[in-house]
Amino acid sequence: MHKIDVYIEPHYPLRKKQLSAPALATLEEAGVKGDSLVSVSIVGDRKMRALNKDYRGLDQTTDVLAFPYTFSSGKEKFVEAENSEYLNLGDIIISYPQLLERAAKEDMLVEEMAAFLVIHGTLHLLGYDHERDEEAAKMEPLEDAILSKLFPAIQVVH
Repeated sequence: MHKIDVYIEPHYPLRKKQLSAPALATLEEAGVKGDSLVSVSIVGDRKMRALNKDYRGLDQTTDVLAFPYTFSSGKEKFVEAENSEYLNLGDIIISYPQLLERAAKEDMLVEEMAAFLVIHGTLHLLGYDHERDEEAAKMEPLEDAILSKLFPAIQVVH
């Protein structure tokens, strides 16, 4: 069983299920077994810019950040959250203003873009990346397949 904790800053009109369903679908599609926990937060650009500056050294906002809970011991190892029966995979942070901008730019519904960003972030928590072409060749088709299952009429994002 997977648990998705969702936090939405009060003035952003999203529902928790819009964010938890894509995370669950991604964990299932990726074959994650056991009890795991993923946290998803919707924040504003000011908070996202601060996080991006603090953790990536980039003094600008972005649409999504993923923070996997791992040790840096040479090989990735997941950390169990204290006092929890769930394996904590990490946190996904999404900027609502950037979500809106990207949805408009890519001609997607807000709900579709929110799902895409959650899927993207969840895959990052699972170790997927898109920096190199061969990494993107694994990650992007998986993103598209999961998004298509949630929204069968959607056009592929990539």
